[in-house]
Amino acid sequence: MPVERIYVTRHGFRSNWDTTVLPKPAPTGIDGDPPLSAHGEEQAHELCAYLSTILPSVVRIYTSPFYRCLQTICELTDLLNVDILPEYGFGEWYGRTRKTHPRAASNETLKSFFPRVSLEYEPIAVPSTEGETIQELHDRAESVLAAMIKDCNENHPEVKTVVICAHAATIIALGRALVGDMSYDVRTGTCSISVYGADPSDNGTGKWTCLINGSTSHLASGEERHWSFETGEYDFLDVQAYHVHTDSRDVTVNPASVSDTNSVSVSETVVDGKI
Repeated sequence: MPVERIYVTRHGFRSNWDTTVLPKPAPTGIDGDPPLSAHGEEQAHELCAYLSTILPSVVRIYTSPFYRCLQTICELTDLLNVDILPEYGFGEWYGRTRKTHPRAASNETLKSFFPRVSLEYEPIAVPSTEGETIQELHDRAESVLAAMIKDCNENHPEVKTVVICAHAATIIALGRALVGDMSYDVRTGTCSISVYGADPSDNGTGKWTCLINGSTSHLASGEERHWSFETGEYDFLDVQAYHVHTDSRDVTVNPASVSDTNSVSVSETVVDGKI
């Protein structure tokens, strides 16, 4: 059987967002690779505890290779006894005009922190060190998803469910690629969960249905740090290309697309290109 469900979640609350304490140093020693805050760790625990009760026993868990994403999802891999698959193609997005584009740590370094990291897994793609336009991010998301689904279908036929942990911009692009709608509004709160179901006849990209959009009902604090291309600051982004891509349309969030009606939306702006 091919992959039938894809769960997409965002990392938890970052330590450098917490203004009440001094920022934690990056465990990897890489600038722009912060760990979770204490609150983020609580969110991650709530997320993993919840997912462990609803996921099947056979699952593949992919994550951005940035520390905060592995820290978010590592408890789930322990609970399900599966490997962590660091996929650079699901990594952070940096605009082309940003001066620096941090690289994540090597898998060997990550494994020293997270023993379940697979050293055998070969990433499908590695984002450019020169940054990406918004369109290039969407292209990356679609190509990596297509390759991941194909690999699961052909080489891991027992896997019906996939989990992906990534970043706000990336999970928007992933959701849009799956449903085949480049204007689709994806909720991106920290440790939120979006669930996509495959078309029974074809699980290729563009043919999936969003069953749950950014739910945070499993989190005690509800939705936090929602971010979107429409509400973000564009200082370092390819703004002109984005407006051409959206054809200067008015963009609004469709309340019907938000499954967690009890959550409170808190828009998040881009801070130094890290979201």
